[in-house]
Amino acid sequence: MLAMWLLGTPLPMATAQNESRYERQRWENIPRDALIERSSVESTRGPAGLRRFRWDFSRASDKDFGGWPDNWLRYDGPGYPNYVGIAIEARDAELENAVLPLDTAVLRPWQKLRTLYPKLPPLPPSMADFLVDRCLTIRLDGGLARVESPALPANPTFQYQFSVDVRTEGLIHDQVYAEIVFQDPEGNEVGIRETEHISKTTGWTTLVLKDLLPPRDCDRMYVRLRVSGGEDGLEDINGTVSFDNVMFRQFPQLKVATDKDLGVYLPGETVVVMSEMLGLSDEHTRLRLRLYDQHNRTLGTFSRAIDPVEETARLLTEEAEAEADAEIERLANGKAKAESVVSRDEALEATGVGLDDSSSLRYRWDLNDLKPGYYRVAASMENERGASLANETSFVVLGRITNDPAEFGDPSRTQESILGLPSLATFQSESDVIDPTPFGWTVPVPIMERHRRRKLTERELAKWMQLVGVGWAKLPVWFGPEEHDHADAAALLAFRLRDLGIQPIGLLDQPPEDRLFAYQLRDKSDTRVANLLRDESAWRPELEPLMNRMTTRIRLWQLGADEDQSFMGQSNMLETLEGISTGLQGFGQPIQTMIAWSWVDTPPATVGDSWRGLHRHSPSPLTAVEMDAMLDREVKAREEAVMAGGVAPARLPATWLTINPISKRKYDLESRISDLVLRMAATRGHRVDAAFLSAPMDEDAAVLAPDGRPDELLLPFRTTSLLLGHRTNAGSLRLQNGSDNIVFRGDDESVLMVWADTPTVEHLYLGEDVYEVDVWGHRKPVPLMEHEGRRVQRLTVNRVPKFYVGIDQSLADFRMSVRLDRTRIDSLLGLQQPLGVRFRNPINQSLSGEMAVVAPNSWRLDEAAKPWDLLPNESNQVNFGVTLENNATIGSYQLPLDFRFETLPPTVIRVHRTMSIGPDGFDIRVTTRLIDGDLGGRMRVKIEMVNHTNRLTNFDCLLFAGRERQYERRVLVLPPRETVERNIDWPNGRKLIGTRMWLRAIEQDGNRVINHSFDAQP
Repeated sequence: MLAMWLLGTPLPMATAQNESRYERQRWENIPRDALIERSSVESTRGPAGLRRFRWDFSRASDKDFGGWPDNWLRYDGPGYPNYVGIAIEARDAELENAVLPLDTAVLRPWQKLRTLYPKLPPLPPSMADFLVDRCLTIRLDGGLARVESPALPANPTFQYQFSVDVRTEGLIHDQVYAEIVFQDPEGNEVGIRETEHISKTTGWTTLVLKDLLPPRDCDRMYVRLRVSGGEDGLEDINGTVSFDNVMFRQFPQLKVATDKDLGVYLPGETVVVMSEMLGLSDEHTRLRLRLYDQHNRTLGTFSRAIDPVEETARLLTEEAEAEADAEIERLANGKAKAESVVSRDEALEATGVGLDDSSSLRYRWDLNDLKPGYYRVAASMENERGASLANETSFVVLGRITNDPAEFGDPSRTQESILGLPSLATFQSESDVIDPTPFGWTVPVPIMERHRRRKLTERELAKWMQLVGVGWAKLPVWFGPEEHDHADAAALLAFRLRDLGIQPIGLLDQPPEDRLFAYQLRDKSDTRVANLLRDESAWRPELEPLMNRMTTRIRLWQLGADEDQSFMGQSNMLETLEGISTGLQGFGQPIQTMIAWSWVDTPPATVGDSWRGLHRHSPSPLTAVEMDAMLDREVKAREEAVMAGGVAPARLPATWLTINPISKRKYDLESRISDLVLRMAATRGHRVDAAFLSAPMDEDAAVLAPDGRPDELLLPFRTTSLLLGHRTNAGSLRLQNGSDNIVFRGDDESVLMVWADTPTVEHLYLGEDVYEVDVWGHRKPVPLMEHEGRRVQRLTVNRVPKFYVGIDQSLADFRMSVRLDRTRIDSLLGLQQPLGVRFRNPINQSLSGEMAVVAPNSWRLDEAAKPWDLLPNESNQVNFGVTLENNATIGSYQLPLDFRFETLPPTVIRVHRTMSIGPDGFDIRVTTRLIDGDLGGRMRVKIEMVNHTNRLTNFDCLLFAGRERQYERRVLVLPPRETVERNIDWPNGRKLIGTRMWLRAIEQDGNRVINHSFDAQP
């Protein structure tokens, strides 16, 4: 019996002996009611009875004059040596040195005074204590520091604001910050929040944490003041850090949320907004709720004046009515006797002090008939003293943006196995047929935690990701070897994801911190994946029990986070990755792996049997143009490698990309939306398997809020993912007003995406049943209208891209096929010159019709229109003769080309192509500027001509400045391959500003006449 006892749980005495002084004091079980008395904190209550806790490191915090705040703890674990100096010091040492002699001078008179007044304390009041402000100072000496406050009572009914003043000097690597640790009554940590980190040399700065909400099972909290090493693992040898005014402020808690935890609603659903107020005092308060749309426009308000006595009576009445209903039900079952029900009047009489710390007031606001979009509900609570409290929540209402009946889920999918899991054979047959949209996320760790804790079922989580347009989901699944339930939950989630058409990916990023020791790292600070998976004998026992459970459901894996490029540069990388893949596979199913790779480094030419490809990542997001250029460069490099015979095309690596949004702090909303949409669109023109948001819950990314609810970019991501995910870039149309656009070809429908830096309007015919979708999911038909004798749609274009769905792809292909056989007509007035228009029939049936060039008035065509006839997929060219009239001017023209198709009814489309008129072999540029402004000004006209030919040419130039002024004449002699300039000055030039001027340059001994008009500019 004794042997069994010795082999069991260690003796409490032995445990106590092995504990450090820090551990004994930290884990000392102090009753909650005694925490404030033991804390040495300055505790005060405001007008509403709300507490404020403050440590200012004054004499009140150091009653024993030891230079250490009473009951504070110093952590003395590895890396935190005791020789690092930590003590209370004066913020102004010179002031302290000046005041201390005064304290010394008072000692002798004080003793004489005590003989007259024996009740006086032994020592006089200290001037230094009154005049000198003190702080807690850490003087680094090659080590780190961690100081912890005594615990304070924490009440989940309230919310708190924490602040601390920090000053740093001489730091290079170390990071300084504070942590708030929440504990349950047994002393277990149930939550941690940390402030921002500061480094370098920084003057006194206040670090603030707002909206601190203690977890439900929390009853105490304390502060950790920390000096930690840099992210690169380096630590400072010298430096000084000071802390002061460590403070908690207590506030009533105002909660606002909707009835769906993740805030995603389908069309027509009622959004139920629930507000809850806790920790209210007896003050009169007003609750206000405001509903805002994505443009911050107020759409509705809810207001309620709260009288404490009335609300207490209401709560008592509701509670009494609930108890009476329960009693009646018990009576009906014959289990109890009836008791009296408290009336409202009796409840009013029963109210004594009114609301207390445990009071909770809830109000409901139903929102109906909301259009698709992103919404915020801002809640505020104000009392009679003007003090206010605010909180907000967000949600989205989805719009049906496609014609796919399964956009919100497949209504025909009803089959389920008895256990909710398919057989392995079913899994294997289904794994190859899903066709996910190529846009995905790394699922945030807090979301995965909610799933593991059963706060989100796998069915709910998978459905949510499907609704918001996620096609690929990276699941962080590196668990400890005993966490079989976590592995099973991840496998079940992966099945649910694939069941809804989402590709699950296992992400091996970081193991649990308490298991790092098992991986036998050479450098403890380097926890990148290549280092963790260096020694198979170390990692295989850790991962094999889990992988055997997960690889039957997850076949695709990524080794390391998107920014973890630790496999790059390894000489035997292919063999290493194949060995790791084989080891991870274990007794499960064969897997494929991906690794992260930098954009600026040349990728491997081939992949292995298990190693599938690369995730390309850049710390700074690439623009759409940069991404296009990088992908084009890689395609060219691969083609050259294949042509050289060094690479087999079938073995090229798969490509994934990071498309993280640009910073919310640096860019406005329209810029961020446009950048994300354009980068997502750019992937559809290349061989990109998937593009990912690596941190959708990052506050700066603004895709998801920290609580997992929608943020500003969620709907733009969803809209772009659903509309472009299964379509490819087919090219661009040249629109009349120059709007940027891309045509995306789909199996059933095609989409035109349009945007412009400057708002404009385009008119063109896109098809019969076209509808517009904006990034927020608003859908509306685009009606046909008459414009310049043609049936067209009117497109309003601005900075944020819009999508036009259901365009006629054959018409788009026809438009893109139209080419001019030249881009420039020589300025030979009165002489006919040829102009050819080439185009192609993109469909599998014959087409015929008529074509017309809508020429400027100064042009003369040999025929206004000409017929054409094309066989399937045939190209043709229609030729026109163009003669320039005497008043034709040089410059660039948008040349309209009208095509009439012999259909029922006839279809007419207009295509615009750019054509310029100018002398062949010559360029002319004219600029104006105002000089001698004080004398009424002279308008200087500068004429610059460039001769690109090999012959000497003279031009007789006449410059006209309206009917009221005599023209000026100059002769320009142009030597071969040279540029010649001439200046013409006009008096009273200020009067010429805005005047339309005309330059006529006549080639001597030639046929060219150059007409050029321009406006005089200052």
